[in-house]
Amino acid sequence: MTTTLVPINAHDDALAPLLHEEEQLIADALLSARSENTRVNYASQWRKWIEWAQERGVQPLPADPEQLARFLARQAATGKKIATLRLIMAAVNAQHKIAGLEPPGKHPGLQEAMAGFARRLAREPDQAAPLDAQALAAIRATATRPRLLPNGKDWETPQKAEKRGLVDIALASVMRDALLRRAEAAALTWGDVAPWSDDSGRLTITHSKTDQTGEGAILYLSAAAMQELEWIRPAEANPSDRVFPMTPQNMRLRIKAMCQAAGLQGRYTGHSPRVGMAQDLAADRAELPELMDAGRWKSPQMPARYTRRQQAGRGAVAKYYRA
Repeated sequence: MTTTLVPINAHDDALAPLLHEEEQLIADALLSARSENTRVNYASQWRKWIEWAQERGVQPLPADPEQLARFLARQAATGKKIATLRLIMAAVNAQHKIAGLEPPGKHPGLQEAMAGFARRLAREPDQAAPLDAQALAAIRATATRPRLLPNGKDWETPQKAEKRGLVDIALASVMRDALLRRAEAAALTWGDVAPWSDDSGRLTITHSKTDQTGEGAILYLSAAAMQELEWIRPAEANPSDRVFPMTPQNMRLRIKAMCQAAGLQGRYTGHSPRVGMAQDLAADRAELPELMDAGRWKSPQMPARYTRRQQAGRGAVAKYYRA
């Protein structure tokens, strides 16, 4: 699927000026510099702004800073987090840059409003619950049990439960071992998985959110994860066939459901395997550069946030009491 931002408004004179051929080439270059996931998110937020503006007879492009601030305030009032507000701002700014217009995010009044939203919405980060080694063990023990079907009356057959459960186990295990993002897991093919001489495996990621140049990465899979992949590999599988033929959104729902079925408490999401392995590595005394390499983070901010409790146990005060 190819998602772009410009076609949302390029053919509507009421929404945006038509781009000349040269400007379109520049716009295409700007879009290709972003990951597919980022483009999808930007497009979604841009549509919301356009819909809000149209309902109120407000011009969305160029955006009036005061009206955009009102839109952001409404989003905050309906429970949106500061991260979502920043995503909206980034999407609107990007669309203005593509159209050759000054991004509204540079307006001092809007910058002040964003700072106010950040202060008002400030709280402990709403981090996904970690799908750590203990949580994975619970999933392995419970995933193949029959579950109640969506109709609320019937139960899965044992055969259906085993088939679904083995996929759940493999998904959780592989996403943990390789610290995969949902989009990365959704893109995996059987040709990306290779066995190693010690029964472990190597997983090739050809493209990811932080690898826009396509350099790729080769990641480690445990012997357990390789065995779990073999349990779900179709006999007629081709190298180009997807390992987990589901959308990133479906993966989020699958992870949430498998954790609930295992009796795990917390907010489990598609980030949970990545968070859980990062915390397990930190507890095993992996340093921040090692975490960044394992998770393919370009900045230390996220792995440091995920593992701050583990890192606190290795700080100066912890060392003082262990001395």
